[in-house]
Amino acid sequence: MKLIRPTPSVFARVTDFDDWLRHPLASMPSLGQFFSQLGEVFPGGTSDKMSVDVHEDKDAYYAHFELPGVKKENVKIELNDCLITVTAEKREKNGDSESRCALSRSVSVPDGVNVDAIVAKLEDGILNLTLPKAEHKKPRAIELN
Repeated sequence: MKLIRPTPSVFARVTDFDDWLRHPLASMPSLGQFFSQLGEVFPGGTSDKMSVDVHEDKDAYYAHFELPGVKKENVKIELNDCLITVTAEKREKNGDSESRCALSRSVSVPDGVNVDAIVAKLEDGILNLTLPKAEHKKPRAIELN
């Protein structure tokens, strides 16, 4: 009796290719998984994220950063060109050891912000930044003649 080994054909995996053509993004994670994995990974295998909420009214832009358990002296705010970067160091004591992690988040600042009048306040784990609009950038009402 003679054994014959089949040679794999180029079309042997057509079903896999067919599945890929029908669902080309099936092997990729969903957008929800992707956004939940964004953030920085810190020593100890944990992942922390700094949440931010940005909105505006006619007089100013507002940014609210969540910094639970972070002390005022461990927060650093920098304005570089059109980018505000908030960096915070979080320290937690677990018995005899102390774990430290650094959080950082940047937000672009629109043109027309009065950089000399930016106000930052940390209350109850929320860092509130107020970025007042410059007078020439505020909306004005124009009267009809």
